[in-house]
Amino acid sequence: MKFLSSKLKLVLILLLLISAPAFSQERGPEKGEITLASVPSEIWGSYTISQMLFPNEQWRFYVVVVPKDVRQGTLIEMAKDFYSKFPKTRARFFSDKKHIQQYVDRDRYVNDRTGNVAEVAFPDSTWVKNHLLGNINNRSKKYNRQWMLENRYGSRIELLP
Repeated sequence: MKFLSSKLKLVLILLLLISAPAFSQERGPEKGEITLASVPSEIWGSYTISQMLFPNEQWRFYVVVVPKDVRQGTLIEMAKDFYSKFPKTRARFFSDKKHIQQYVDRDRYVNDRTGNVAEVAFPDSTWVKNHLLGNINNRSKKYNRQWMLENRYGSRIELLP
């Protein structure tokens, strides 16, 4: 930088500052508090799997914990807000933290092809049914892998822009 003119240095700094939001979107959300569609929520963490339907792809899911009273209409607005902030980013929306780690561990185990991930029992199905509210994903061949909010079975709730 010693040899660069001060104008060139200024231009480089401005370019870095302008492009910073794009870098943060590509990384995904940070762990901790987040507000989506005016609803305070939490990024619990994230994990990566090699999904069985698309074995050549690595998928990173961000786990979002929303308030227990969130209903589908609000969840749709939250998913749209999440997707606008973090395009092409997968997420799982839960309304309770109690068995999230077990769910994540089971998901890793089920999708593991290396034999290195320890087997973990699936969380209580009633808990999953009551607290896994939806996913942002692009796995649907029916919708040409368009990004959408889907239910826990992969059926479309709402297509995302």
